[in-house]
Amino acid sequence: MNKMRYLRIGVAAAVLVVVFACTFAHVPIGTLCALCPVGFAEMSVASGSVPWELLPGVLIVLGVVFLLGRVFCSWVCPTSLLRNIFGGRTPHGLTGRTGTCAGCKGASGCAGAPVPEGGSEAQGASGGDDACPSGATACAAAEGAGASEAAAAEGGCASDPNKARTRSSLAAQGIVLAVLLVVSFLVHFPVFCLFCPIGLAFGTIFAVSRMFITWQPGWELIVFPAMLALELFVLRRWCAAICPLGFFFGLMAKARSRIGVLPRVRVDQQACIHAQGCEVCATTCPEDICAATADARDLEDCTMCLDCREHCPSRAIRMTR
Repeated sequence: MNKMRYLRIGVAAAVLVVVFACTFAHVPIGTLCALCPVGFAEMSVASGSVPWELLPGVLIVLGVVFLLGRVFCSWVCPTSLLRNIFGGRTPHGLTGRTGTCAGCKGASGCAGAPVPEGGSEAQGASGGDDACPSGATACAAAEGAGASEAAAAEGGCASDPNKARTRSSLAAQGIVLAVLLVVSFLVHFPVFCLFCPIGLAFGTIFAVSRMFITWQPGWELIVFPAMLALELFVLRRWCAAICPLGFFFGLMAKARSRIGVLPRVRVDQQACIHAQGCEVCATTCPEDICAATADARDLEDCTMCLDCREHCPSRAIRMTR
């Protein structure tokens, strides 16, 4: 099961439905674009005046990210909704990926299998010698599953997937933001709004609705979805390295990590079976984070999707302070 994935789809879809319904009911709540820090900054430099009426919403979004992490990215953003439906982790689509445990043979407590009835979580974590072999046996299983021979030769399979993952780039996102602000100032228009995935998603929805209501299809029915597909499925690093909104969220994540008392992913190392070759958390995480070995910098990229917690075979992952 992928309960968290389905729940995230439901939450993001509900947000779209509420915005859509309020728009046609003439309830002036605006769209998510009205809460965007990037749009707020662009409108300020483009018009030469600060849109103070939008500031409370922007501060609320940044405050939520500070308190709960990048939950907007995984639970609200239409970009995440579309990726969860059409372009999730391999295999694509709603089923997604439940993780792999290279050193496990699929017995209870390993490779995503549930803890046996009547057994404790600790039993599920250990799984016995046959369930989660260690040492040479685990490495042989990992090598047979396609792991590198170098990892097997090291005598242990507890490699750190976080060393291979590409972290989000605050510097790159900052450069993109700076360029957008300069261009917005020169042309007196918030240019990011022309190709922002959130704006394109809402634009597509409204274009489709207008076609069915007024029977006046427009060019945006082709252009908006095409641009959205390009950003989501061709520019795979859009969210981590390009999206200027990520710059603001990254700053909040850094401030959040320095506090150290706010809820975050925690791993019970005694229950964790990463040392036996389990990589479920890394292979289910949309950001490729291995919770078992993640440091503070890795957790800054966490979007609180909770897939790792749901699929952890030893129930070793918790959300605590």
